[in-house]
Amino acid sequence: MGSKPQKLVSAKELVNLYIDICDQILVDNNLNQNNKYLFFSSLEQSIDQFAINLHTELNLNISNFHDLNYFAKWKLLSNEAALANIIKREMGDDGFLSDILIAKDKLLIPIDTSIIASNDSINLKKLNSILDKYKSFILLLRKTLEEC
Repeated sequence: MGSKPQKLVSAKELVNLYIDICDQILVDNNLNQNNKYLFFSSLEQSIDQFAINLHTELNLNISNFHDLNYFAKWKLLSNEAALANIIKREMGDDGFLSDILIAKDKLLIPIDTSIIASNDSINLKKLNSILDKYKSFILLLRKTLEEC
């Protein structure tokens, strides 16, 4: 019927585009609930596109890879010998992937105003920390792949 859709932007470019969106949200300093959701959505898209980019670069033959969510993709990528140590560290307690899951859980749980200590720990500092860890992760993986 019609022509096939063309891919206008590579996965590598999308990674950077979504990071730019995250950066802009943090620079604007308007951290309302909608912007927090937008931040995590953009960050997850970047992480997902980075996994797709690695999958393509490494010529991996993982069936249905594109159908998986970003966390499942990284779990599969962590089985690759060249990437295993770097990825598994980020999936651990101090890694940015676990930080994202914890922060998203807190975002979805309503704030309990009856307790003295607020459970709303998703602030600008936390989001900057997650984004900085992710950027370091990207650089480390890209350098590792260049050396291999």
